[in-house]
Amino acid sequence: SFGWSHGKEIMNGKPDTLKGSYYANPIVDVPQVSEELKQQFPEYYGPNIWPAVDEKGVEEFEAAFKDLGLFIFQVGCQLAKACQSFASQHLSDRSTTLESLISTSQTTKARLLHYFPPEKPASADVSDDSWCGTHLDNSMLTGLCSALYLKKDNPNDPAVEVSAPSLDAGLYIHTRGGEIKKVSIPKDALAFQTGEALELCTAGRLRATPHLVKAGSWTPAAALVSRETFALFMQPDTSQVLSANDTFGTFSKRIFSKHYDNASM
Repeated sequence: SFGWSHGKEIMNGKPDTLKGSYYANPIVDVPQVSEELKQQFPEYYGPNIWPAVDEKGVEEFEAAFKDLGLFIFQVGCQLAKACQSFASQHLSDRSTTLESLISTSQTTKARLLHYFPPEKPASADVSDDSWCGTHLDNSMLTGLCSALYLKKDNPNDPAVEVSAPSLDAGLYIHTRGGEIKKVSIPKDALAFQTGEALELCTAGRLRATPHLVKAGSWTPAAALVSRETFALFMQPDTSQVLSANDTFGTFSKRIFSKHYDNASM
């Protein structure tokens, strides 16, 4: 859950090898919590892992990652404040605000995502969520940048920005009415998704958003194009009580068990 990860997450019942991720907390490099919590929740309270400052090709990686993460975090805190009227009675009775759950937390996690160029399917029976299986985020809010598509004609060539490899490639959400709709985020905008923790904090008034990523129709040209994006997961500390039955920590353990096998945890 820190640094580079590939093939450890379970999607559609099998290891997800279609994307790679770089994880870090852009707000806190080394969480200031007890050793007991670090041992109990290493997925949240570990130290960040950064490339060397002189690593060729990613010399500004850490600074850019933190700058973008902090910007999305600040907007997300404002959005959480706007959601306060939906907070559950359970939180209101404790004078706890949705904004404070995020702003004071040390579990913030950003995920820089690289979707590998799609391989030619072995058959015509390919799932719609082939690039990323349908799922819910376990965060309160997830901040998203627009996707960037990059093409390499040859492995050693520099990447060139291109348009999406097909009209149906990209992010999709399931609406409450049961429809699947494509989400197009403008380049100069951020999008925010509601996660399961926010659903708990609002007693279901705000619902977590099921979503998926389609690779789109395969063509030889599409096989040269990767998808890049950046997601920031904003959520409470593990000890925070979200409902009558759950802290964020106990809730998270259940969710992680669905997406990771014991060996990778």
